[in-house]
Amino acid sequence: MSKKLLKLFVIGMLSVSMVACSSNKEEQNEVVKDQSKDKQEITLVTTTSLEDTGFLEDTLKDFEEENNVDVKVVAKGTGEALELGKRKDADILFVHAKSKEEDFIKEGYGVDRTEIMYNYFVVVGPKDSEHNEKLKNINVEDTFKYIKENNLAFVSRGDESGTHTKEVSIWEKSGVENSFENYSEVGKGMAATLQMASEMNAYTLTDIGTYLATKENLDLDIVKQADETLKNVYSIVTISDLEENTKEITDKLVEYYKSKDVQNKIKEYGVDKYNEPLFYKY
Repeated sequence: MSKKLLKLFVIGMLSVSMVACSSNKEEQNEVVKDQSKDKQEITLVTTTSLEDTGFLEDTLKDFEEENNVDVKVVAKGTGEALELGKRKDADILFVHAKSKEEDFIKEGYGVDRTEIMYNYFVVVGPKDSEHNEKLKNINVEDTFKYIKENNLAFVSRGDESGTHTKEVSIWEKSGVENSFENYSEVGKGMAATLQMASEMNAYTLTDIGTYLATKENLDLDIVKQADETLKNVYSIVTISDLEENTKEITDKLVEYYKSKDVQNKIKEYGVDKYNEPLFYKY
């Protein structure tokens, strides 16, 4: 074969190869487009603590891949999350205020409530405060009473969240009202409330998970450790009158979080970084 013919042959083979590669690329792109087009979307409205700790981002990945679904997470206080559920602006809820969740179902907005995991509330306050030693040795109701009687700065979420609901119930049980000069309601999520408490040298009620996940940036210590009266239960609440394909996916999400694999992830979540779990499995 002459050099000229050989050159033409090589050019021809390269052209065929380029066309084949281009065709394969187009086919792959079409597959990706088809998969994207078929991907279902659901809206999960949840409490800020599950977003602030990174828990949902880390645990939803496998579910999304396994079910070809995109879970849009909206983080609100539990009160606002339930309102979004009532307005059908949520497909499923992951929240932590049992009495409010039960009312939501009784009123016909929800179908079922499944307890998935729990952690605890704690009271945190300014490091090195002269009051901390006293607070560590009394129960949580007396802690709140002491804070009021001494007019210590206290920051409340004030947002109808699960944490705020628990705080209000503690004030009621303490026998004193939460109306004093240094009491402030900020209407913020948990991480933002902790940051404000730190800046204001104030006390606040928080879930232990968000505190552990953010404490490196806070000038706060735990002054009232967890006990059974401060148990904080997280539940998934399914919503009434969903379209069948949406209901199928939300039901799968409940089963996913109940599964042995995910429950094992829950009991280990945070241990490598904080030497204790941020949540406990049910």
